[in-house]
This record gives sequence, C-alpha cells and structure tokens, in this order.
Amino acid sequence: MSADVRRYEDDDLEAINEILATTSPWTAYEERYRLEVADVADDDLLVVATVDDTVAGFAWTVPNGAFDRSGYLKLIGVAEDAQGQGIGSALLDHAERFVSTETTSDELFLLVSDFNEAAQAFYRHRGYDRVGQLEGYVQPGIDEYVFRKSLHDS
Repeated sequence: MSADVRRYEDDDLEAINEILATTSPWTAYEERYRLEVADVADDDLLVVATVDDTVAGFAWTVPNGAFDRSGYLKLIGVAEDAQGQGIGSALLDHAERFVSTETTSDELFLLVSDFNEAAQAFYRHRGYDRVGQLEGYVQPGIDEYVFRKSLHDS
C-alpha cells in the first residue's frame, strides 16, 4: 500500500478524530481525545497519510515541544485497517525530516504508553531509545515511556 503524505487540510479533521476514537492507544484511556484545529500552532506540522484519497493516518509534530528545545511527536495514528503497511513509517519519516531540516533541533522525542508494546518495538526498530518513564502521566495506572532519537546520526 502506497501512501501520500501531505499537510493537513480542514476537511481531514473528521477522519483524524475517527482514528483517535477507534484505535489504540487512545481507546484505552478514560478521556477521549479529539483534535481541534485551534490546538495546532502555526509552526507545528500536522500531516496526513492518504491512500486512494482516504485519510489512513496522521502525525502532529511540535518543533520545540520537548523541553522547549527539541522536536516532539505529539500524536501519531494509523487507522486499524491500514496498520502494518508502512504508513506509520512514512509519517515518522516526515516528522523526522521536518525536525532535522526545518528546526534548530537534531533530536525527536515522543511518548509511548506502557501497554503499547507494538509501538515500542516500532520505535526501537526506527532507532529510538527509551530514556525515561512518566508514571501515571496521562492516566493513573498507565505509564508513559519517553523515547528519543538523535536525528544527526540518521
């Protein structure tokens, strides 16, 4: 499956929120996540991956969202029926390229829920290292692992 990655358009919001409502890890949380256009700052990068003109995934990257100096992958999601087909990799490639070429940072941080072992394996395979743990950060009883990748070495 070949995906095209492009900047977000207003018409994509419903599809993004459908992914947030129906896929892990967000379905495991008590609070339901919804993306609002007002949440995305002008210098953030919000992209979607489309297959046959249908949104199959999205990624939201904040240029200095980690410690006010490093790139932060705030959200990434791929529709259930599109997982395992390279869409997450295409979105992550886009996020990494954005941070390494359009910002002053050479590293990207992200959080992964402790129960999301598939995502942890995916990021490790992509060269990310687990560098910390935030206990109950999003929801009590669920820890978030902090992952980091130096983009200078990639």
